[in-house]
Amino acid sequence: MKDLLIICNGGSLRGFDFKTIDRNKYDVMTQGMAFRYFHKIKFNFEYYLCVDNAVLKHNEWEICRMFKRNLLNKGMISALAHFSVESLNKLKRHQAKVDILETVKENEQHPLARVNKWTSDSCSILYGIGLGYRKIKIIGLDNDYTMIDNYIEREDGTLEVNEDIINNPNYFFDEYEREGDIFNKPTLQTDAINEALNIAQQEGVKIYNYNDKQSFSEYIKTSPYKLFK
Repeated sequence: MKDLLIICNGGSLRGFDFKTIDRNKYDVMTQGMAFRYFHKIKFNFEYYLCVDNAVLKHNEWEICRMFKRNLLNKGMISALAHFSVESLNKLKRHQAKVDILETVKENEQHPLARVNKWTSDSCSILYGIGLGYRKIKIIGLDNDYTMIDNYIEREDGTLEVNEDIINNPNYFFDEYEREGDIFNKPTLQTDAINEALNIAQQEGVKIYNYNDKQSFSEYIKTSPYKLFK
């Protein structure tokens, strides 16, 4: 079995050459709206995960098309996105590929059933463990989100991008967030990540973190990107 590589979306990955990743060694999991960049550069990935219901709802057509792609093995989304009936019918045609977070958590044997806090990054780790991977490597996990002036808060508490962002500090490409995008307020995720790492240790799964930024947690050793192979 290959190792799993989780590509998070942090700005530390800006300029990273994803095509240098050894696909004979790694299966790849991506998150959120990074598919905008990966589709553009024709970079395929085996797994997709997003548990931000606002992001899912705002991008439901693209996400449905992504599950239709033959090169995507599987993905996990949240039922709280409340997709349209038409989108749900499209997903049903590929239901073997679609895992629903709330349903997965009902399975007491799954690592996700053991947590009360989660983020896309912590879910990615636990989802990977549930898929059977014994070695998981992570790149782009920055956990240093910066609020910028291009966001406005909506009445429901979500944020909206009010104009395109140049040199977005939070993501590895500017078009990750575009004018009109809607998403939930990001939160620091140290507790959720540490809980996922503890479960990984209990399950005997090895986690490797690569980043040129200092590790945000004493629970995970971080090596610079140049050591990633």
